[in-house]
Amino acid sequence: MKASTEEREFTLPALGAADRAQMRTPLPTRQRRPAWVAVGLLLVVGLALVSGWLYTKAGQKTPVVVVKSDIAMGEVIERADLSTVEVAGGVTAIAGANLDSVVGQRAAVGLMTGTLLQRSMLTQDHSMPDGMVQVGVAVTGGRLPAGGVTTGDRVQVLALPEAGGTGTAAPKVVAKDAEIFAAMEDPTRAGGFLLTVLVPADEAAGVAGASGSDSAVVVKVPRE
Repeated sequence: MKASTEEREFTLPALGAADRAQMRTPLPTRQRRPAWVAVGLLLVVGLALVSGWLYTKAGQKTPVVVVKSDIAMGEVIERADLSTVEVAGGVTAIAGANLDSVVGQRAAVGLMTGTLLQRSMLTQDHSMPDGMVQVGVAVTGGRLPAGGVTTGDRVQVLALPEAGGTGTAAPKVVAKDAEIFAAMEDPTRAGGFLLTVLVPADEAAGVAGASGSDSAVVVKVPRE
C-alpha cells in the first residue's frame, strides 16, 4: 500500500566564506544627531523655567492702601483711617509705600471700610463756589456717556419716569448746570458709577431723590 503523501529530502546548499561573513554583519542602526538632542533638552529646560516664573508671578502679592474705617465725602483723611493689605493680580490701588501721601487729603466720595484706595477717590480742593453744594449720585450702567465723566466735566442730571407709569412721560431735568467733582466705579455694582456733583443748593434735593430712586441719568454737555 502506497503512502498518501510522498516524503522528499531537501539539502541546503553549502555556504561560502563570503556568505557566512555577510550573515555575521549587524544590521545598521539609526544614527543619533547630537545637535537635535541638545535642542530638545534646551526646550525642555526653557519651558520649565518659564512655567516656574509664571507660577511665581501669579502668586506674588503687593501691599496697597485700604480704608480701615468709613470716611464721609469731604472729610479729611487721617492716618488712623488707613491700613495696608496684600493683594495679588492686576489691582488698581495706591501702593502701600505711598500711604503717608494720602493723609491730609479729603475724600472725594464716601469711602467704606475695606475699600482699596485709588487716587480718583481723593481731592485736595475743599473750596466750593458760593451757592453750590456737593451731592452724591449713584448711576447704573448705561446711564452716563460711554467714555465716562471726569472731574471738571459739565453735566446735566435727569430723573427717569417711574417704572410702570402710563403715558410717554419724558425724563425730568433735576440739575441743569452741574459739574463733576469726583467720579469712581461703584465697587458694589458692576457697570455702575459713584459721582460727586456740584449743583446749586436749590437743586440738591432733586438730584438726591433721583439717585435714591435709582433713576438718575447723567448727560455730558459742552462748556459755554
